[in-house]
Formats: sequence, C-alpha cells, structure tokens
Amino acid sequence: MALDLAKMLQTAIQRRNQFLYENDIAISSDETMRGNYVRLDVALAELANAMGWFELTTTPKTADEETTLRNAYLKAMDGFFQVAAKQTWSQLIVQSDDKLAALTSARKAKSLSQQYLSMKQFLYDAFLKHEQPAFEHAWHLFLKLGLVDLGFAGEELEQAFLAE
Repeated sequence: MALDLAKMLQTAIQRRNQFLYENDIAISSDETMRGNYVRLDVALAELANAMGWFELTTTPKTADEETTLRNAYLKAMDGFFQVAAKQTWSQLIVQSDDKLAALTSARKAKSLSQQYLSMKQFLYDAFLKHEQPAFEHAWHLFLKLGLVDLGFAGEELEQAFLAE
C-alpha cells in the first residue's frame, strides 16, 4: 500500500504556511494551536455527517457522495497534520509499512459511533492534558477508519491529497 504520510504531512505544512504568508496572517502560537484543534474537531464532525451512519439509513451512497466522503476524510487528515506539526508531534504521523499493514488488517469497527467518540475523547485529552499518546491513538483510529471502515486505498488518498 502506497501511502507516503511524510510527503503528505510536508505538503500540508507547506500549504498552510503559504496560505498564512499570502494572507498576511499573524496569530499567536497558542491561538494557532487552539484553532488547529477546532478545525480538526469540525472536520471530524463534517466527516461523520458525510458518512451518515448515525442517521440509520439504508440508502447506498452515490459516486458523488463517495467523493464528498473522501474529501471530508482528507480535510480531517489535514487537520491531524496541522495539529501534529504545531505540537511538534510529526513523528506520530509517519507510520512504518508494518504498522500500516497491521492497521489495514484490523477488522471493521463494530460501532462507528464508539470509534468517533473515542477519537474525539483522545483529541480532547491531547489538547487539554497535552497527552501525546492520546493524539497517537486518535490518529491510529482515524487511519483505520479511512483504510478499513471506509475502504479507501492508500494510493487514492495520497493522490487526491497531493492534487488539491
């Protein structure tokens, strides 16, 4: 599975820095951190909304909805990248081939609601308690969500992210 998370992380950081530079945005480091967490939180909520599992519908997704879902996933992924970069936890983003293989061989979640709420709790702990392992757990749950539960191919995610 080709998923160059290091390249994707670097691209995300460069894009954000370019945006800040082009728009002459200067905010404190603390406010940037808070903003990154809020942006990630909102992106995860938008992803959950795009997935719609909690609506208890049996209507299959259309191709357009699948693209919307992938884009929502990538927006949340960018949120993880931004938080990791600002927290100087970038080493947690890059996964070895063995770790990615282990994630992709996991079973689908029995409860997407539990998985979603766990991610949120881990992210709150990462922010409020400055717990690096909590962020790492949230990141692993997020990767598994995309690669296993949503069935995205690593190559597909990487190509779409880099093409933005």
